[in-house]
Amino acid sequence: MFVFDALRVIAAAVTIASPSPTPSAPPEITHVVTSDRADETLRSTTRTTYVVTAADIARRGYRTVGDALAEVPGVEINRYGGIGSNVSYGIRGSSSAQVLVLIDGLPAPGEFANSVQFGTISTSGVRRVEVVEGGGSTLYGTGAIGGIINIITDAQNVAPTASALYGTFGDSQLRAQGKGFSFERIVAGNDYRVNSNYEETTARLGFDRKLGDVGVAFRGTLESDNVGAPGPYASESTTSREGDTNNIGSLTFSLKGPQSTPTLQLGGSRQSIAFGCDAATDPNCFFAAQAVSIETRSDLAFRNSVSAASSRTIYGIDLSRGIVRSDDGNGTATGVSYNAMAQSAVYAQENWALRSGDLYAGIRGERDGSLGGAISPSLGLRTELGNGVSFRLNAADAFRAPNASELYFPGYGNPNLAPERAEVGDASLRFDDILGGTTLTWFTNYTHDLIIANPNDNFAPENVAQARMQGFTLETHTLPMHGITVRVNATDLYRAEDVYLGTRLPNDPVFTVNTLLAFQGSARGFLADGGISIRTAGQRQPFDPTLPLFAQSNAYTTSDAFVRLRVMPRTLLALHAYNFGNEQYAEVSGYPMPGRTFTVELTTH
Repeated sequence: MFVFDALRVIAAAVTIASPSPTPSAPPEITHVVTSDRADETLRSTTRTTYVVTAADIARRGYRTVGDALAEVPGVEINRYGGIGSNVSYGIRGSSSAQVLVLIDGLPAPGEFANSVQFGTISTSGVRRVEVVEGGGSTLYGTGAIGGIINIITDAQNVAPTASALYGTFGDSQLRAQGKGFSFERIVAGNDYRVNSNYEETTARLGFDRKLGDVGVAFRGTLESDNVGAPGPYASESTTSREGDTNNIGSLTFSLKGPQSTPTLQLGGSRQSIAFGCDAATDPNCFFAAQAVSIETRSDLAFRNSVSAASSRTIYGIDLSRGIVRSDDGNGTATGVSYNAMAQSAVYAQENWALRSGDLYAGIRGERDGSLGGAISPSLGLRTELGNGVSFRLNAADAFRAPNASELYFPGYGNPNLAPERAEVGDASLRFDDILGGTTLTWFTNYTHDLIIANPNDNFAPENVAQARMQGFTLETHTLPMHGITVRVNATDLYRAEDVYLGTRLPNDPVFTVNTLLAFQGSARGFLADGGISIRTAGQRQPFDPTLPLFAQSNAYTTSDAFVRLRVMPRTLLALHAYNFGNEQYAEVSGYPMPGRTFTVELTTH
C-alpha cells in the first residue's frame, strides 16, 4: 500500500532536528485541536494546518465561513452568487463530499447527505477555523480524503461587541455577542440578479463549567435562512425559493490528568431543506410540489490522549446514527424515501518524540452500516534539516462511504455504490530565512472507485475507475516593517484528472494566486488596520457558447480593499470594497457573481 511504501523514506529521514511551524501560522494562535484530535501547539503539528482567527475575520470582513476560507492555500471555494448563495468547496482538488466539515469537533448538519450549507455558516461567534489538509480518515473516518474543516465556536469567551452593517444591493446586517451568546441577522436584496434575495438568522450559545475535576462545555448553534434560487443564467427562475434550518449542539466532558486527558463528547444535529417554486406561473420551475429533505443525527465520541516521556498515544471510538428523509419534489409518496445511516469506528495513533523531530503512525477501523468496513492507516514525520530548513512528510490510505443522496435519493440514487478509496500524501519544505518564512508543498491524491454522476445514464451516481490529483503550493510572507506585511500563496493543481471521462475535474482551476498587502496600526491610533487583497484564479470549466461571457467560469482576477478607523476609543468604522475593479465573472458556469460592492460597518466593543 501507498502508506507502507513511504516507510523507507521516513526511516531514512528520522535522524535529524526539531519542530518547525505549520505553514503561515498566525501569531494569534498557539494551540490547535484538529490535526491530532488533541490539544497541541501549532508548531508541533505534522499535518499541514492553517488557521483563520477571529481577528482575521474581523479585519477582513468575512461574513461566512466560505468567505473566510477562500484565500487559504489549497482550498477551493466556488460560490454560486452573492451572500447566501450555495457554495461548493474542496481541498487540493477534492470535492465537497471528500472534505469533512466539523462544528466544534462534530460533523456539521448535512454531513450524512452531503448537504452541508457552507455558504450560510456564519462567522458570528466563531473563534477560529482550523483547516487540516490531506487525508484525515485515520482520526476522523469517512469523508476526510481531502482534509478537515473544523469551525470552532466560543460563545462562552467572546468579547462583548455589537455591530451594524449596510452595503451595496440592499445588504444589511446586525450582530451582537457577549458572554455565553452571539446573534446575527442578515437581510440582503442581492438585486444584481433576479430572485436572489436572502434572509438569515444565527444564534450561538455556550458555557464552560467545572464539576469537581471534570470540565463541562456546551456549544449550540441555531440557524435558519431563506434564499431565492434563480438557477443558471440561461434558465432564470423567478419563484424558486429555498428555506433551511441547521441546528447542532454538543456537550463535552473532559478530565485533565497529569498524563492522560479522557474526553466524552455527546452531540446531535438536525437539518431541514425546503425547496419549492410556482409551476403555474414560472416556466423554469421543475418541481410539482415543495420538496422537504430532513437529516437528523446523533453522535458519541470518546477519546483519550495519554502522554509519556517521549511519546503520546491517542485512541478512541466514534459512534453516529441518523435518519435521512430525501424528497424529489414530485408530490407523490414514491418521491420520498427514509433511510437509516450509521457509522461505528475505533482508532489509535502513536506519536513519538525523536531527538530532533516527531513521528506518528495510526490506524482506524470503521463500519458504515450496510456498506461494510474500511481500514485506514496513516503515518508522518516532521524534522529539521538545519540552517532554518524544516521538512514534513505525510501519507495515508483514506476512504469515503457513499452519502445518503448518492445511495437513496428517489429516482437518482444507486444503492450498489462502493466506498471511494484514496492514497494521499504530501511533502513540504519550509525555509525560515527566506523573507519571513517560505513553504513549498507537493501533494498527491490517487482515488479509486470515484463516485461521479454519469451523464449517459440520467446522471445517476456510479463508481468509476480512478481520479488523479497532484500539485504544488508555494506560500511566503514578509516580516512586519512599519506595520506593513505582504503574504502570497499560489497553488498549481497541475493534475486533476477524471480518468473515466478523460477530462479535467470540474471547478478545479490549474492555478490560483492570493496576495495580501496589510497594514496594522497602533493600538490607539485612528487607523486601526487596512489592506488590499488580490485573487487570481484560472479557468474552471470549458467555454459554453450558450452563456454570455460574464456567466462563464473563465479565469478572473478580483481585488478587495478594507480599512478600519477608530472613530472613538471603543468604536471602529470598517469600510470594505469587494471586487473594486468590477470584474465580470462566474466562479460556477451560469451563475454570475456580483460586480463592485461596498459595505460600511460600525462596531462597538
